[in-house]
Amino acid sequence: MRQTSFFSGVISGTASRAAALLSRHLTAVPEAMAGRVRFEQLASIQRLTPVMMAANIINAQLVCLAGLGGTHRLTLLVWAGVVTCYALLGLRGWVAARRRKSGKNTVSARGVRRVALQAGLLGFIWGLLPALALHDAGLHMSMLVVALMAGMIGVGSFALLTLPVAALAYTTPLVVGSLWVLLTSHEPILLALAGLLIFCYLVVGLSCLSHAKVFVDRLVAGDELERQKQVVSLLLSDFEEGSSDWLWEVDAAGALTYVSERMAEAAGRPREDLLGRRVSELGAELAEAPEGLSNLGGLLIDQKAFRDVVVSVLVGDELHWWALSGKPIHDLDGAFAGFRGVGADVTQARKDQERIKRLAHYDVLTGLPNRLSFLQALSAAWDAKGKTSGCAVLCLDLDHFKGVNDSLGHPIGDALLAEAAGRLRACVGETGVVTRLGGDEFAVVVRDHLAPAELGALAQAIVDALSQPYELNDHHVSIGASVGIAVAPADADDADTLLKNADLALYRAKGDGRGAYRFFEATMDLWAQERRALEIDLRSALKNDELKLFFQPLIGAKAHETIGFEALLRWQHPRRGLVGPDDFIECAEQWGLICKIGEWVLNEACRQAAAWPAPLKVAVNLSPNQFAAGDLVDQVRAALEASGLAPSRLELEITEGLLLRDTAGTLEQLKALKDLGVRIAMDDFGTGYSSLAYLWRFPFDKIKIDRTFVAEMAGNPAIADILRTITLLGRTLNLEVTAEGVETADQARILEDMRCDHFQGYLFGRPMPIADIPGFLLDNTAQQMRRIVLDEAAESAAAAKGA
Repeated sequence: MRQTSFFSGVISGTASRAAALLSRHLTAVPEAMAGRVRFEQLASIQRLTPVMMAANIINAQLVCLAGLGGTHRLTLLVWAGVVTCYALLGLRGWVAARRRKSGKNTVSARGVRRVALQAGLLGFIWGLLPALALHDAGLHMSMLVVALMAGMIGVGSFALLTLPVAALAYTTPLVVGSLWVLLTSHEPILLALAGLLIFCYLVVGLSCLSHAKVFVDRLVAGDELERQKQVVSLLLSDFEEGSSDWLWEVDAAGALTYVSERMAEAAGRPREDLLGRRVSELGAELAEAPEGLSNLGGLLIDQKAFRDVVVSVLVGDELHWWALSGKPIHDLDGAFAGFRGVGADVTQARKDQERIKRLAHYDVLTGLPNRLSFLQALSAAWDAKGKTSGCAVLCLDLDHFKGVNDSLGHPIGDALLAEAAGRLRACVGETGVVTRLGGDEFAVVVRDHLAPAELGALAQAIVDALSQPYELNDHHVSIGASVGIAVAPADADDADTLLKNADLALYRAKGDGRGAYRFFEATMDLWAQERRALEIDLRSALKNDELKLFFQPLIGAKAHETIGFEALLRWQHPRRGLVGPDDFIECAEQWGLICKIGEWVLNEACRQAAAWPAPLKVAVNLSPNQFAAGDLVDQVRAALEASGLAPSRLELEITEGLLLRDTAGTLEQLKALKDLGVRIAMDDFGTGYSSLAYLWRFPFDKIKIDRTFVAEMAGNPAIADILRTITLLGRTLNLEVTAEGVETADQARILEDMRCDHFQGYLFGRPMPIADIPGFLLDNTAQQMRRIVLDEAAESAAAAKGA
């Protein structure tokens, strides 16, 4: 009895632990796919139903045959018949289910419960066998039945492995029935078999739970993987439909293995025609690539990721450019299997870039090469050793042009410049390179070695041609021209000196009554002597505290709020009065004074700005000479520390000409300044040096449009298009855009429509001494408040009118 009580306790504890394990081990299935999981579980069971039912019939018949000689043969015969009938009904249901083949792939929880009930009923029938066959049976018969029961537990669990509820419903009655008889037999061998049966039941139950969990986990993971594939496929489809980029893939030999529809459209060929072909077979050649690569095969050899490699491709008879980015792919063994990436047709962007590049080298109004092209042509006359075989520069400007421009307006002035440029080009022909330096200033570079008489004849022909009357929009216009000539190597040993001496000769020609030409002469140094006197005065200006800072406001385009001021240098000369920077800055650069002056301006501007309310900024112009000195970064750091000004409130402006010099050293210093936290702006953008290369090689914060563009945009659609292109370029590169020289409300409105960020000009404020800033800020705040009130009143009136 004690053993019976002990095993009863074991059974009870085992059952409770099995229930806990069942709830803990079953995987939580999302409600959306629970029906499909149940379907897969039952489908797995259904595949083994014939085997299960056949095993039931055969085993029932074996039990019946084994018990024919016993006292319970009639009972066993009836039991075997019940099992056989139940198994046949199961087979009949399986055949009917196979014939139906419903299109549904989900099963309700009720269907699962029905299967579990059927399995439990079958288990109950088998659970009766020990009570029917083992009562008063011999030891051999008892062991046979127990072995058969253990086998049926294994077979049933295997068949119902994916559905733990059904498996437990089937095996539990078998175990309970067997244990009830074995534990009440008081036979030691049967009690031992009872222990083994319990162990078998636990192993089978845990295995069933574990397998069911793995089965469900695989279904859930498979469903999630399929969903992710669909999402990725959808995203790729959306990417190709909504983007100008396309997808491509090549194998290790460079042959295309995947071609998207958009790539096929870009290539102008069917996809089938592209698959298996090398990109080089499309006539593709490298146009822009990393250093060291000369052909597309080099990318395959390197087996490294690449980005924005530009190739030229023949599409039909037209040349297109593609930008390709890709990453290497590898097979399961880690071997290189090719490249996969994206591409885009950048033909239009390349054409736009070429157009902008042309704008950077040619004057928009006249179509002549601009100052940058002039400097390049002039520098080319000297070799690397600073020697020249001979060249000449003719500097000229139009006499009385300013009067025409002021009296007849800018449109007539522009037409006059264009007509004069045409005459000048026709007059010079192939003899030299004709350029427009700016305004009404032109220059001619003559590379051939011409005698002075020939140069004089060319200059006189230019004066005569430009002095002929002009008929411009029903206006009869007469002007003249003056020319200055300098010849190398007689007049100069370098390009800068040659240009300077040609300018001196031009000033002499204009001083002698205009309408003439003059060669450079050494006696023209009188003007240089006057500049020497100016140099002496300027050197003492710092010691005598004669330099002053004026500040011109920077205005936000939307709310017209003051966002800061640009520091502008003035010289309070004891005799000449207030001298503007145009009269002495160029001289200071030539005399080597600009670095000391620039350092003073930097320190004074930071000191003054530190007293302003945050976040007002101060903008300071930097000279190229300050970069050449090499200690600019330390000067800026010291100025910020001494003043206590936040680095984000200091904006340093550089000219585009700076970037023509030691580019690597300049960019290094600019990056160091950027690391300090200050902002960097490109000043006078568009005056002739502009290059997109500088905008992506260094992360500028702002570009400032030169005032000459603003002044001429209203009457010149070409200038307006350039400004619109510059503002669009700024937005594309995340650069702020400031327009200088805004003097009229119409200019401000046009620039605001172009989405220019900031304004600077006389319309909003002239340069002012530091003492006038508080009053200006108060006036600006009052104007903003009035503007807000007017806007609110306008909105209220519009709302009332709409109602």
